[in-house]
Amino acid sequence: MKKIILSLLSLLLIALPRLQAQNTFRNGDVLEMRLSGPPEEFTREFNIVLTVDEGTVNLPLIGRVAAAGMSSSALAASIERRLKEAKIFTIANVNINSNSGKDRIIIVGGSVRSPGKQPWIQDLTLTGAISGAGGPSEFAKDTMKIIRGGKAQSYSRKAIKKNPGTDPRVEPGDIIEQEGD
Repeated sequence: MKKIILSLLSLLLIALPRLQAQNTFRNGDVLEMRLSGPPEEFTREFNIVLTVDEGTVNLPLIGRVAAAGMSSSALAASIERRLKEAKIFTIANVNINSNSGKDRIIIVGGSVRSPGKQPWIQDLTLTGAISGAGGPSEFAKDTMKIIRGGKAQSYSRKAIKKNPGTDPRVEPGDIIEQEGD
């Protein structure tokens, strides 16, 4: 019985960091910030929608605040601390809401067996996304593309197979295209 309990605890310790990582902010995540405490006429400019860019969010009067890798509550506490340190507010209650988990998708299309939307997961690669769509169809060519921010980057399946270290990471919102006939 003790071995079973120890095994379960070990599995929990292994899985916990991954679960926490899934509930933290990453580049491209969109969040809504609401500030309460002071009168509304002083907090209006802090009730805003923010996007995590280069690991940070940019706030009025205090500038960039680190956000990547933080949970909603940790980010809220960090913003509250910065607002107080800058002597902008003595009382600041920050609330952060995020729908980013819903927005973390990719689209895989072209010559794959099951094209469509897929959930994005951390450390997902181009070949992993193609595999998640059932793999290349019998009409697939060697070329795969990642379309990000309106720009396409092409990759060779054969080249990645020879050197797996060149398999690029996929980001939320990417469009993956397996070229074919």
